[in-house]
Amino acid sequence: MSSRLRCFIMGLFSALFVTLLQGQVRLGAPSYQDPGSPEWSGWEKPGPQAPGIMIVNLDNGDDDRYYSSVDRAIKATRASGIFVLGYTYTGYGTRDPKIVRSKIDAVYKNYLVDGIFFDEAPTDCNATNPYFSSAFLYYQELTNYVREKVGARITVLNPGTYSPSDCWMGITNILMNWEDQGLENYRDNYVGYAWVHKYPPDRFWHIVYGMSADQLTEAFELAKQRNAGWVYFTDETANPYASPPAYWKAEASRVEQQAVQAPFATAWPDSFDWNGLRKPGRVSVRWSSAVGAEWQVFFDTDRNPKTGYDGGGLAVGAEYMLQGDTSGAQLLRYTGSGTDWSWKEVSARAQLDALDAHVWTASFDTSGLRGAERMDYQIRALDASGNPIGDSYVLILDTANTSLVFDIFNHRQ
Repeated sequence: MSSRLRCFIMGLFSALFVTLLQGQVRLGAPSYQDPGSPEWSGWEKPGPQAPGIMIVNLDNGDDDRYYSSVDRAIKATRASGIFVLGYTYTGYGTRDPKIVRSKIDAVYKNYLVDGIFFDEAPTDCNATNPYFSSAFLYYQELTNYVREKVGARITVLNPGTYSPSDCWMGITNILMNWEDQGLENYRDNYVGYAWVHKYPPDRFWHIVYGMSADQLTEAFELAKQRNAGWVYFTDETANPYASPPAYWKAEASRVEQQAVQAPFATAWPDSFDWNGLRKPGRVSVRWSSAVGAEWQVFFDTDRNPKTGYDGGGLAVGAEYMLQGDTSGAQLLRYTGSGTDWSWKEVSARAQLDALDAHVWTASFDTSGLRGAERMDYQIRALDASGNPIGDSYVLILDTANTSLVFDIFNHRQ
């Protein structure tokens, strides 16, 4: 395929899929029913290409007995690629942290979970607290306690509404900054603070209950605009988390159709092996998708969408691109001007690997970026003919500071 024709097709297909896709999101289900129950199985049924998080909530987290049936169900859910979090409530910082820690201990003792969901967190991290000098220190102590556990250690804080400050982002992986009834309420009363858009969407979770199936399109679009990478929409009102919504299949289908899901990147610096030999630092990008035969990851190292390659409907201006398929990968530096397709390969030991079914990772030596540290990146999926079939949202990678990455290992996702 000629470079000119390739650019034209990329632009055409990108414009089409910007219209079709509702944005990269995953479903986080507040599955407050016993694991293995018909309700739990209903939430889980669409599979890990739609639900990415489920919550095990036994009597509001207060039943700390072991159940073999629950254990089996959690293991099966995790084996499918879905994160399972334990649950505990905190009374907006008024619950004795000794009791909260005991509930965390029980969850990790009884079951193999991926972290803890802290319910009832206050909006203001500077609020007074009966146990510490501020609410921030109360929750910092609890999230640090989770990170001392052996195993996976994702934490979620749930204030349930927006916050004027990003203070919570330094201690939790995911912030639930909207949980309320009615799409009209979500549309009209959510306050979009600018700081939210400085973080990747997978750091935020929005829940809207009491909404109808014909409102799904608008709900997904609003979540995308508000930088929420995790969502849960349901028609239920009396107890929104008693069972999956009536339109769960349709909700999951919208997520499954995304060409790039759960994008995530991290980096590590140069180091030394056991023999004292230098090991070069690497950049690693991971995503999930059931479709796509080729992949392109575009890196905007000067964070200026008007410089570098900005053709084909991209939202970044790319100075570098990692492209690959099942036969291999290469890192390339842009040598053209604006929209022409002109790239030169960079020696960086690039590779593309399949971690699990539909889970891909691309990596290369950090030195290939010539000292760039903080950058934007965007992932594009292509079909077997090289035609784009969908783009991720724009994310941030800081090779010098990975912040609160998902603390997960040896888990399908």
